[in-house]
Amino acid sequence: MDHANLVTRKRQAPTTLDLWDAFDDLRREFERTFGDLEFPSVSGLLDWPAGPDIDLVEGDDEILVLADLPGVRKGDLELSIQGNLLTIKGEKKREEPTQSHKVVRTETWVGSFSRTINLPDSVNPEKVEAELRDGVLRIRIAKREEAKRRAVQISVK
Repeated sequence: MDHANLVTRKRQAPTTLDLWDAFDDLRREFERTFGDLEFPSVSGLLDWPAGPDIDLVEGDDEILVLADLPGVRKGDLELSIQGNLLTIKGEKKREEPTQSHKVVRTETWVGSFSRTINLPDSVNPEKVEAELRDGVLRIRIAKREEAKRRAVQISVK
């Protein structure tokens, strides 16, 4: 074999976009082949492993906890504070289709979840308010009086 005439080509790594295109092609082929078959729901495999996404925001007088809970009803939530640990437990229930409908695809999560987070030492666990609105749980926890930020005037000599 004459190696002088061989051309070597540098192979490029696939881009992320190429990989997603490949997954989309595979999904379309699967749906084309098995589209009329009914499969059991695998949404349990897609449940949140650690619970909802949470933001913790500190203000002068309070700590604000924001938890994304789309589709969860307030009656399906249980909140508790023990020391500096806040626990959010709940369940998102599946809306069952009517008899004239069948589930063709399911990508949303359903099931129970639990999330416990550490709160700053400055919180007062006796002064807590919670509200669920537009799929976001807002928990306001007052700070202890001695932990609240306040301006102190300093005299210059």
